[in-house]
Amino acid sequence: MNDGGGFGHLIVERSGGIGGLLLVWDLDIDSSEHRESIGPKVAELPWQGSSQPEAAGGAGGEAGAEVGSQGGADRYVYAIESRFGLVRFGEADMPGEWKSLVEQVRAIAEPQRRRPGAD
Repeated sequence: MNDGGGFGHLIVERSGGIGGLLLVWDLDIDSSEHRESIGPKVAELPWQGSSQPEAAGGAGGEAGAEVGSQGGADRYVYAIESRFGLVRFGEADMPGEWKSLVEQVRAIAEPQRRRPGAD
């Protein structure tokens, strides 16, 4: 799926939990020493194939796929974004291949704390 233009950034956002804290892991895949292990994995994930429109919660025209539950009180919701697409999962509903990617990114990159709604 990679067209030779590089893999770009992979951004993992975790929102929710007590206090609604937002943590963001931003990994520049192309300059990472883990490029060869993460880049192909990101390119091969089912970015469009994960779409479940009925779970979108009325997001309609938003880019990306809204998958699974929205979490609930004190539950985490993950947004995963790359040049290949954007997906969202409630922590309990995240498929194994996505969970593996999130765990790998969390082990490599340092999280940044952000206020919800801040860029």
